[in-house]
Amino acid sequence: MNTLKMKNGRRKNQILYDKMQRTIRDIRNLVNRCVKCEELVKTRNKAVPGYGFLNADIFFVGLAPGRLGADTTGIPFTRDSSGKLFQLALSSSGINMEPNGLVQNDDVIKAYVTNLVKCNPKDSNGNNRYPSQTEIENCKYYLNVEMNSIHFDVIVPLGRLATENILNQKCDKFSLIHNKPIKLNEFYCIPFIHPSYVARGAYPKDKYIDDFRSLARWVKEYKSNCDTY
Repeated sequence: MNTLKMKNGRRKNQILYDKMQRTIRDIRNLVNRCVKCEELVKTRNKAVPGYGFLNADIFFVGLAPGRLGADTTGIPFTRDSSGKLFQLALSSSGINMEPNGLVQNDDVIKAYVTNLVKCNPKDSNGNNRYPSQTEIENCKYYLNVEMNSIHFDVIVPLGRLATENILNQKCDKFSLIHNKPIKLNEFYCIPFIHPSYVARGAYPKDKYIDDFRSLARWVKEYKSNCDTY
């Protein structure tokens, strides 16, 4: 390949990366200052923007930060039982959400992790609750910017509500679409059971981790096929 073309290609990639980095930095700042949901602002410890690689292979979308996890750490799916299981599933399948930046090693399956709602919704007793549709709508701009900025191949919504919001349709029999690729216009969607469902014993933990390994194999094969053409 012509040396000048290679230099121009690297320069173009760096320009695109710099733009991505600025956009995600700006959206993180907006999330951290957000006051759209008065109730959530009063009770949150930390707003929780997305975290991970800007050139992610997999874009994970959960529902909301957990009270004992991300609401304390500021990083999605960390510390609480769901977060610990999610981190175990990632490490067991060779998927990496660290560091928060860009790497060129194509052997690493890179992840970006975020939520529909960026603040922990608490009930009157201070426990986790499902976010309202209004709260989801208030955060939709942030999610849309993340989705349009991160260069992912596959989106993995975690749980029924996240999946319904990504697919924009009801999913009554969620078990039938768990770990099943769905072709959308610009990428694939592979819905996954939420780790909280597994953490409370409603789905086998070993099977869930195997499902993540299956996801990793699918992504590697998909990337290999894309590189062929």
